[in-house]
Amino acid sequence: MTSARIQSVRCLLLRLPLAEAINGPFGRLTSRPNLIAVIETSAGVRGLGEIWANFPPWGPAERAAIVEEAIRPILEGETLDDPARFYPLLQTRLRLLANQWGAPGPVHQAIAGVDIALWDAFARAQGRPLAALLRADGRMPERLPVYASGIRVDAARTIEAARRRGHTRFKLQTAFSMEANRRLLREGREAAADAPLMTDANQTFTRETLSALRDDLMAARLLWVEEPFPVDDIEAYRSWPRDGFLPLAFGENSRGLSGLEQVIALGADVVQPDITKTAGITEGLAIGRRVIAAGRKLCLHMYGGGLGVIASAHLTAALDGAHWLETDSNDNPLYTEVFTPPIRIDGGELVMPKGAGLGVDLRDDAVSRYAIDPRGGRA
Repeated sequence: MTSARIQSVRCLLLRLPLAEAINGPFGRLTSRPNLIAVIETSAGVRGLGEIWANFPPWGPAERAAIVEEAIRPILEGETLDDPARFYPLLQTRLRLLANQWGAPGPVHQAIAGVDIALWDAFARAQGRPLAALLRADGRMPERLPVYASGIRVDAARTIEAARRRGHTRFKLQTAFSMEANRRLLREGREAAADAPLMTDANQTFTRETLSALRDDLMAARLLWVEEPFPVDDIEAYRSWPRDGFLPLAFGENSRGLSGLEQVIALGADVVQPDITKTAGITEGLAIGRRVIAAGRKLCLHMYGGGLGVIASAHLTAALDGAHWLETDSNDNPLYTEVFTPPIRIDGGELVMPKGAGLGVDLRDDAVSRYAIDPRGGRA
């Protein structure tokens, strides 16, 4: 059978309003952007991939420009015979652009989302779920464990709402004042009862503030503390005393296999690559295998749209030894209004969609209602 050719490469930006704004250390979200890479082949197959675009507000425009101005001319007309061969090609061809622009992050994110879309289109053409295609045994897991992330304030209410949505594991965000953090940790553990509980500091601690909060963190019986220090403060991670403290988790802001190798070398107990920020499916497989071989817990980071969650779920399901997948604890319209079937959590597990590729399709009504010009900056 002759493989189809890549006929078009484009971006679609959806922006969905939030009923309740999200306040975090990087800004305030009153809507959720979803930047989607779309691959269409000469055989009429469409593949979808998510490009990380939460912050900053003008981020989607530059990532969309990378896809349409730099990636599209490379891919259009190519035969979609092996998605893995395009990832190193794109990294090589866009390397000098990333260096000269000083923007390797946006370039990695654009390539990652396109890589996911290529794999989705390829698996759809094969008529197989992506996880089954990636696994040597061809097996398609029906469910996989997840945890609810982003619990910031009013822990009791947020955790209970997450429970109603099927969650059994919870992650707090301790990125506020010392007293607010103490209260959140105390209330979070009380609301979670004996359920697994973690926290994410979003890079906001110093050695002094982490030391000051140590007793509260220990009392909350956390499974890990995530990104306590700025991720470029290598010395802080290297020198922090690990004996008698909680496991550290980081890696979502590292790029590629080399970046995650450094995370492993720095002693991360839990390694958290984000395949919509870096790696896509192609390098995500290599990264995941390396993390597992190093004896660390692999928990893919995903705090964006539902499409990224589904792609991360397929990669997690393809890697024997992978741990929990991150999902949003909040009422996220990108999980329920953008594609079908919507994300479903049951008993702390994500129920995997059964169709070919990623197993989900865009809803035409969502595109009609929420699509905006991806090159329109802050729209």
